[in-house]
Amino acid sequence: MFKNYFLTAVRNLFKNKLYSLINIVGFAVGMACVVLIVLYVAHELSYDRHWAKSDRIYKVMTTFMPTVNYAGLEIATSGSIISVLLEQEFPQVEEAVRLVGTGNLILSLPDDNTPFNEQGIYFADPPLSEVFDLPLVAGSWEEALEQPAQIVINESLAIKYFGRTDVVGQSLIVGNQAPARITAVMEDIEENTHLAANGFLSMATAVGFFGPDYTRSWIRQDFHTYVVLAEGYGDEQFQAEMPAFLERHSSDDPNPNTALEIMPVTDIHLRSDREFELGANGSMVTVYTFSALAVFILMIACFNFMNLSTARSSTRAREVGMRKTLGANRTQLVWQFLGESVLIAALAIGLAIGIVEVFLPSFNATINLDVGLEYLGNPPVWLLLVLFAVGVGLVAGSYPAFFLSSFVSIDILKGEFSRGKSGVLFRQLLVVVQFAISIALVIAAMVVLSQLRFTNNLDLGFDREQIVIYQGGGVEGLGAEYEAMKQELLRHPEIVSVTASDLIPGDVLATASGLQIEGESTPYVMTTVNVDYDYFETFGIEFSAGRPFDRGYNDLYIEPSPQSPATSGNFILNATAAARLGLTPQEALGALVTEVREQVTFDARVNGNIVGVIEDIYFESLRDQVQPMYFRLSESHSTLDPLPYFRNLAVRLSGNDVAGTLAHVENTWQQFLPNVPINQTFLDQKFAELYDAEQRQGTIFSWFSAVAVFVASIGLFGLASFVTEQRTREIGIRKVLGSTALGIATLLSKDFSRLVLIANLFAWPLAWFFMNDWLQSFAYRIDLDPWIFLLAGGLALALAITTVGSLAMKAANLNPVKSLRCE
Repeated sequence: MFKNYFLTAVRNLFKNKLYSLINIVGFAVGMACVVLIVLYVAHELSYDRHWAKSDRIYKVMTTFMPTVNYAGLEIATSGSIISVLLEQEFPQVEEAVRLVGTGNLILSLPDDNTPFNEQGIYFADPPLSEVFDLPLVAGSWEEALEQPAQIVINESLAIKYFGRTDVVGQSLIVGNQAPARITAVMEDIEENTHLAANGFLSMATAVGFFGPDYTRSWIRQDFHTYVVLAEGYGDEQFQAEMPAFLERHSSDDPNPNTALEIMPVTDIHLRSDREFELGANGSMVTVYTFSALAVFILMIACFNFMNLSTARSSTRAREVGMRKTLGANRTQLVWQFLGESVLIAALAIGLAIGIVEVFLPSFNATINLDVGLEYLGNPPVWLLLVLFAVGVGLVAGSYPAFFLSSFVSIDILKGEFSRGKSGVLFRQLLVVVQFAISIALVIAAMVVLSQLRFTNNLDLGFDREQIVIYQGGGVEGLGAEYEAMKQELLRHPEIVSVTASDLIPGDVLATASGLQIEGESTPYVMTTVNVDYDYFETFGIEFSAGRPFDRGYNDLYIEPSPQSPATSGNFILNATAAARLGLTPQEALGALVTEVREQVTFDARVNGNIVGVIEDIYFESLRDQVQPMYFRLSESHSTLDPLPYFRNLAVRLSGNDVAGTLAHVENTWQQFLPNVPINQTFLDQKFAELYDAEQRQGTIFSWFSAVAVFVASIGLFGLASFVTEQRTREIGIRKVLGSTALGIATLLSKDFSRLVLIANLFAWPLAWFFMNDWLQSFAYRIDLDPWIFLLAGGLALALAITTVGSLAMKAANLNPVKSLRCE
């Protein structure tokens, strides 16, 4: 019986080659898209689930609550003392570990003066391996991070520096300061995890670099804190204890408006949108969006099959009648037709795998990941593909199977069979749904690309062209001879200006202090940026009022200390900061203000005047509102912070002989900072990277919307081809009675065009709702202009008219004699 079903299905495939090809290609393209999206979604959902204790690992993060004078901030880190106190006060905390980034860490061999910049190396507490079970290839985790000057590196670094992995006991010079002994070599972290680390230095090494207060402070909020909770003690219980925990230590915490938030480690990648995460995170919204895309595209492919199968019901009606007359029951007919759809789905999945393999490299390049299917020696993958083909085949073939098997044999054999209006209405509904989905996806792609064009063309308030950024060392910054290096650079005729700062446009604005205007009792918390002379000139920032910092004035910010808690220094504000103080730019000039340093343990105050107000600049991504910020003319190193202020060097080029000028900068850098490898980035590239996620989304939306339109179009082609074939005699009669080919083509196209127009009525509100919600993630965004919706609808209509009209014109140009003989 099954052999007979199979042979019948194969004969039908070859008998109706065009419809079989349309079904298989439509299915294959749809399934290929689904497989690609499933690979991406599975990858995103797998983050940090491979740790042995992943269900009990939580991250403790800080929220600075908004107040009247502060917008608030959510960060992924916490105070350095938090983990110690949690472990002391909560018996349910089995382990606690802190990680803190080393930034642009410089490593070198003791007998080789060649330095290298290394990213992804963190100071870590000894219990690291008890929280994250990182496998080793050499050494042991026992006491690996217990003592000062100990380091664990991964295989790649071991091979890079030594050419082998058995390097336990060897040393590396860290931060141009002291040797650290390699105590273990771990495997490269290739699993999906937010913990993208290349090595770990003992926390005792950080104490040696920065002093004992560095790791026992409420002030330092740059420590990533993880805890392992006991079995049966959930994060909700732990979270409920946090307010009381902070209350017990309120006298120690200089930030009274803080809260601690707990997040499972498995949620970090997709649900943490906090500042200062260890790496770039994904988005649960993107996962949901891509999953919906997969469902929509598969729906379109399935609808094609249903549409063509039910439309061709009359050609198989006699077959059904004969089979029922010869004794076949409805169940047998249902299984036959379902078997045919499963066969088509199986052929399609084979073709889909080929399509996936062809486009997978481009897909990986677009999403900036490396996902793939392992076929050989992986039975679960083959089983999933088989189940997928069977499942899709059964779903797509269910309606045609029950529809065709319901025909009454006596009516068919008498010639009284009629497909009825219900079948026609069902097919029309499927066409409307297909094109509604396709139009909505086209609108989504156009909105994403329009927003990207808006962000790229918006005047950011500064000039990002011809500016090169050089990053200093994580410990020494730009060095003690920064001023001499600056003057040497300025001697080159193609260098327009040079400056330095702790933050540059594109960085996250998170360092804040209170600024209090004379006569007010409460300071306004604002972002602080430490800059050198020529900062505003280098970045081309315009002033609304006043002037930039000038060597002819006493502008220098004198940092307070316990011995001298009250000092002086002048300030420059952005327009938003002036407005926050209740002043216009002109009114702000000369105003006396006091900076209140709440992040220190003594009553630090800096008194000075506002000497300038700049136009608001879009310092961060356009997702964020412009923040109130002020600038201080600082020296290269801080007396209150172990890290240097001047960590970034900005060089504006004239644009002439760029290669030669960059070579001069590199030579000058090596002259003054021989132990700091050069790390160069163009500012416009840095800003482009802020929108990498949106750029990828726009590209993927464009791809998949094109696929959806293609699959819907070939389905429409197949349906229109069949309808035209069924009306061949009518076309012949109309030609004999004087109708023109254009008139006939218009008549046949009218019905399908009406369906596409109806599809717009559903697609437009659906697309508006979702894309308006997506745009809300940008503080500065485009409006949803009607032309986007009209253009998408017009393109779909033009495509439908072209597809159906070409077939209709071909039929209309046939000789009427042949048309009348057709039936």
